[in-house]
Amino acid sequence: KWSNLPLRTLEQEFLDNGVAQENSIKVLDKASVPIVKLTDKKTEIKVDISFNMSNGVKSAELIKTFIQMFPVLPKLVYVLKQFLLERDLNEVFTGGISSYSLILMCISFLQLHPRPEVLMNGNLGVFLIEFFELYGRKFNYMHTGIRIRDGGRYISKEEMQKEMIDGHRPSLLCIEDPLLPSNDIGRSSYGVLQVKRAFEYAYTVLTNAVLPLSSHSVCQDHSILGRIIRVTDKVIQYRRWIEQTFGVLRNSNTIPRTRPPRSLSSSGSTSSVEESGGSSEGSDPPSRDISPNNTHIPQRHIQPKNPQWKNRRYRSSLHNNYNQSTTTK
Repeated sequence: KWSNLPLRTLEQEFLDNGVAQENSIKVLDKASVPIVKLTDKKTEIKVDISFNMSNGVKSAELIKTFIQMFPVLPKLVYVLKQFLLERDLNEVFTGGISSYSLILMCISFLQLHPRPEVLMNGNLGVFLIEFFELYGRKFNYMHTGIRIRDGGRYISKEEMQKEMIDGHRPSLLCIEDPLLPSNDIGRSSYGVLQVKRAFEYAYTVLTNAVLPLSSHSVCQDHSILGRIIRVTDKVIQYRRWIEQTFGVLRNSNTIPRTRPPRSLSSSGSTSSVEESGGSSEGSDPPSRDISPNNTHIPQRHIQPKNPQWKNRRYRSSLHNNYNQSTTTK
């Protein structure tokens, strides 16, 4: 275990040996988990390095367990991660939510889904809209915390505070660490209200796009999912290069000398669409039973009753668009 974290030493070594792009290295020594952030010079892959964090390995094993329970989890996370990345909401140090927080939110969403029988082979597009509805409109951020251990449930922040140490109070996005219950995973996400607004925006756009007879559904400029996520040709080209590069590395100990496509970034493009809230037109898709003004904390979601969600034609359309996006990750 390191008594003094070698963050600055590591930064200098990377620069001296030409490992990282000079302007890409950031040392976050004041963060709750100090890290060195960098972009690898040869592959342009973004890397975070931390020290003395044994829970990271345990967390990875825990996530693997949940992937076996919920096969839909990786695809849901991939799309949501790209959605947040395009809006600069995927980094904790800029106020967004971390990948780990997002994964735990997805796990909780699936654990408490009102129709557990559809989780193995349900419609991916419907899951995405339901996620946006839950965390964009219905979830009670003021009073509710997320717990995934012991099968998952929602807990009051007062209950969670009893387990917290050093006088800390639950944050607005309160997510209990499944490996260390006294730790609030979301405590550093100070821009969570922006994330909430982005989720609500996506819910509104997708709902309008899939409603039957909606004027939005006849738009040919973008796919249904393309209304909220813009994966450019450059990003797709870069991802293909990464796949080809690592495909070579599987069978060889030599790093290919080919360079990634010039001026490309794995971060994707920023959507120019103005994100605003507002109610969607027509009937809403399945509703969750946690509202921002509701202090009651139910343990399951309400069974959806909207008959429009039985419309196979537009459900299939959204499902196909969703699959096309996740296959480019």
